[in-house]
Amino acid sequence: MNRNMKIQTIQEAEEQLRQLGVTDGGVACMAPKCLSLCIKLHDVAVGAANILKQEMLSLGGDAAVARGVVNGSTLRSDVLLLGTVAKLQKLVDKLSRQSFFGLDAIRQEVAQCIRLQLAPITSMQCGATTLHFSTPAIMGILNVTPDSFSDGNKWLSHDAAVEYALQMIEDGAQIIDIGGESTRPGAAEVTAEQEIARVMPVIETLRRHTDCPISIDTHKAVVADAALAAGASIINDISAFTMDAAMVDVALHYPAAPLILMHMQGTPQTMQNNPHYHDVMNDILGYLAGRIQYCTEAGIARERIIIDPGVGFGKSHTDNLTILRRLEEFRALGVPVLLGASRKSFINRIYPAVPEDRLEGSLATTAQAFYQGAAIVRVHDVKAHKRLLDVLRAIREG
Repeated sequence: MNRNMKIQTIQEAEEQLRQLGVTDGGVACMAPKCLSLCIKLHDVAVGAANILKQEMLSLGGDAAVARGVVNGSTLRSDVLLLGTVAKLQKLVDKLSRQSFFGLDAIRQEVAQCIRLQLAPITSMQCGATTLHFSTPAIMGILNVTPDSFSDGNKWLSHDAAVEYALQMIEDGAQIIDIGGESTRPGAAEVTAEQEIARVMPVIETLRRHTDCPISIDTHKAVVADAALAAGASIINDISAFTMDAAMVDVALHYPAAPLILMHMQGTPQTMQNNPHYHDVMNDILGYLAGRIQYCTEAGIARERIIIDPGVGFGKSHTDNLTILRRLEEFRALGVPVLLGASRKSFINRIYPAVPEDRLEGSLATTAQAFYQGAAIVRVHDVKAHKRLLDVLRAIREG
């Protein structure tokens, strides 16, 4: 039966070509022609924009530019490069001979976009553990707080918290994320001493019972330092190291610990007071790129960094849906992407439900994370999300 095919990865293209009986050389040549990309370049000089337009047309692709680029009435323009991977690879080769108008930097950025599409990041070292991202790794949420938006004070008891964490690991969690301060909109701040008193006994007990990586959800350096000394493996900072500059020193002291840098507009106390963006995707990408640069310039290896676009943290309902719809674009930063959308209030805007009744909406966001190439999903209902991902992986792998 004749039909249209939607090929989303280079691996799918290679599989289809091999099924046809194409030679190995033919597979290598034709697979990049089966996969189309649309690469957006920001604020390109008019000279470079015109060259990109002409080069793509000469290769059988195209480039969309602002209407004033051709006659020179617009000095700068965003550019959309449109073509197959094969055509864009040829563009990269041609640009290697052109260094004016900033084309060499553009060539490197286009090459990275292609590289991340063909060979996404599939693992990260976390101490002695390797986290695998071919399917999103599951981070189970453990709020050791009296005022969690989703759990209330259910896990404030030490024994209950430990038992729940071990159950999440049995259910399929590859990371346990422990937080001692609620960061829901309007939440009251707590002292570092309170936070440490809540999380430390749980971390110490868990470390005696499991090798599962433990993430400390905090924006305070002293809390992160105490948690890592007690056996935590990951720093998860909602402020991306902006609320406490000493967090860099802690990260440098524990060079095997991955770092999660999240985007947030404002603070938990103010973030939902009319959040506004000029371009939500571009603004968040720019912010996270800046935080990655800040960390690497301080001496932190880029290979340790994970980013989180911060669904629900200083975002409108439309902003949250835009992030979910275009999640794959965050992979352009060249580091693993974490999605934390479980039980969040934007789901309540789609169908009315209290937090513990938002499982279906949460599962939908994890399915989106799977298809958009996220590395980690931070969730409450671990078993349900593990089953969902197992089925999606089985379908993909046939």
